[in-house]
Amino acid sequence: MDLKFSLRQLYDFEDDVKGFLQSFHVKDVNDISKSTLKSVNKDPLVEHTLKLAKLLKLSHELLKNAASDLDSLKCEQLQNQSRLIRVQEDLNVKKSVQLDSVEKTVDEKLSTWSSVVAKNSEKKVIQKEMKKAVKLAINEQDRERNVIIFNVPERDIKDENEQHDGQLAFNIMQRAGLPEQDGHFDFKRIGAPEGSRIRPLKVTFSSKSTAFELLVKSKNLKDVVEYSNIFIAPDRTREERVEHKKLVEQLRVKRAENPEKRFYIWNKSIRSGN
Repeated sequence: MDLKFSLRQLYDFEDDVKGFLQSFHVKDVNDISKSTLKSVNKDPLVEHTLKLAKLLKLSHELLKNAASDLDSLKCEQLQNQSRLIRVQEDLNVKKSVQLDSVEKTVDEKLSTWSSVVAKNSEKKVIQKEMKKAVKLAINEQDRERNVIIFNVPERDIKDENEQHDGQLAFNIMQRAGLPEQDGHFDFKRIGAPEGSRIRPLKVTFSSKSTAFELLVKSKNLKDVVEYSNIFIAPDRTREERVEHKKLVEQLRVKRAENPEKRFYIWNKSIRSGN
């Protein structure tokens, strides 16, 4: 915002006032008295009066500008508060959607348990299916706190720095625009070393909202030369990876058939935009 009022103007006004006082041979406005004014001839007094009038006008303009700038700052503050409220509301909506998803998963697993009980009354089978359903539900919730980062260079065999992967993951998060994590994440490579193949790096956060935020901000990496080949994806199950691979193939076909349109994958479906 370009403020009309500045300290420079205030200092200039102060210099003008000092010059006015010096013309009366006084150091302070309180030193001006009737006797001081009577000692000045008429013509100089008229000149001093005109100076005083200009100073009053200037002080009035300064006060108006300062008041106007204060109103602008207040308006900008209100706008920022309004934007913050909207962001908080969006986060609350996303949290509500995620909770609904968890509740739906639990309901589906409970339905599976009921079906198993109805079809097979043997206690061992029931316990096995129940444990399997509970484990699946827990794993699904845990995966929501994970992200998988691809093409992160692995540590050289001679490098003894065990925090190599963690430091790289931290740098990638920072360049993507994720707020500083202060080391509040775990990391590990997926799979066994295999020649020159770079294994994916799994990062686990303390909350799924942080993982979601990194996924959203990961698009910023394409503008960073050092990390332009880094790709960040959710932690999907085997079935989800197969389904996602099909969507990617469908996406390529649609982009080839309609190059003028913008297609993208969102919420397990292909969508188009302008």
